[in-house]
Amino acid sequence: MHFSEVINAATAHLSGYAVAKKLGISPQAFYQFRNGKKIPSDRLLDELAIITGLNPIDVYLAAYAEKLGNPEIAEQFRSLKTH
Repeated sequence: MHFSEVINAATAHLSGYAVAKKLGISPQAFYQFRNGKKIPSDRLLDELAIITGLNPIDVYLAAYAEKLGNPEIAEQFRSLKTH
């Protein structure tokens, strides 16, 4: 799973502004996550898992894969997705 899929799941039924409010962050910060400029803190990843209903492990793996500079290792993180 790519982190963009987590963001898309979060905004499937809510606007980016509404998700930002639920997370307790500014809309600008949320859009930085959406545009891949920043990765949320662990606390926000936990909240995103709750909002989306996704497995928290999958949310963390997707987020941390985005942080990695090595595409091969990032793909290994993504392949660890739970079933």
